[in-house]
Amino acid sequence: MSPETQIPTAAQPTLETMRLEIDGDVGTLTLDRPDDLNAMSPQMIAEFAVIAPWLADRAPLRALVITGAGRAFSAGGDVTWFRKGLEDPDADLVASVRQGADVLHQAIVDFKRIPYPVIAAVNGPAAGAGFSLALMCDIRIASDAAFFAVAYGRIGASPDGGMTYFLPRVIGPAKAAELMLEDPNMTAADAHERGLVSQVVPADELLDVAQEKARTLGAKAPHYVRMAKSLIWQSLDNSLADHLQLERHGIADSMGTEDLKHGVPAFFAGEQPVFEGR
Repeated sequence: MSPETQIPTAAQPTLETMRLEIDGDVGTLTLDRPDDLNAMSPQMIAEFAVIAPWLADRAPLRALVITGAGRAFSAGGDVTWFRKGLEDPDADLVASVRQGADVLHQAIVDFKRIPYPVIAAVNGPAAGAGFSLALMCDIRIASDAAFFAVAYGRIGASPDGGMTYFLPRVIGPAKAAELMLEDPNMTAADAHERGLVSQVVPADELLDVAQEKARTLGAKAPHYVRMAKSLIWQSLDNSLADHLQLERHGIADSMGTEDLKHGVPAFFAGEQPVFEGR
C-alpha cells in the first residue's frame, strides 16, 4: 500500500475530532475521539456538517473509506452530553439535541450526495448514531472485532441519524422493525448473516481490505458510479414512469463523456479501459 499523503490544508477543512487522509484518489475519514469510543459530541457533529459538503462537492476523490480510531467505530451520540443536560437545571436539553440532530441530518444529506463509493470499515462497536453512520455508507465491511447495536431504546431515546430510513432499505421494513424492537447485540458474524455487512475480515486486515475495495470501485467510470448511486436511491420513492425518464437522461448523457468514448473501443478490443472522469 502506498504511503498516505494529505492534500494541502488550504484545500480541505480543518478538523479536530476526525482526520481525513488522502492516498491518490482514495480518502480515509477517521473518527478520532478514541478515548470516548468516537462518540458524536456537538463538536464532531459540527465537523460532520463541514466535511460532508466538501467531500460531496470539492474533494479530489473517487472513493472514500470511513472508519474509527482506536477500538470503536462510533458509540453513537455522546451520552455525557445528554447527562450534563439533564443535570443542569438551566440547560434546555430538548432544544440542544433538536439543534444537534438538525446539523447531523444535514450532514447526512450531504454525505448521500457524494458521487463516488463510500465504504464503512467498521473496526469495533457501531451503536446508535454510529450504526446509522455505517448504514449510510454504500458498502459495509466489518472487522471480526466489530459489533452492532441499535441502542437508542436502552436509554429511552428515539432513533436518529437516518437509522429508520437506511435500515429498512438495507434489510427490508419487517426485518428492520424486528431488529429495532428486539435490539440485540450483534457480532460481525450476526451482522453478516442479517445482510448488514458484505464482508467480515480479521481486524488487522480491515483497513487494507476496505481501501483496496475503494481503489477498485474508484477505478470505474465516475458518471456510471454517480448515476448508479443516485438512481438506486431515487428508485425507492419514484414511480416507474418517472424513474425511467431519469434512466433515459442518464444513459444519454453518458454518451457524451470521454470515458464512454474510450470504453466502447476498449470493449471491442478486449481491453480494460482506464476511466479518467471526463
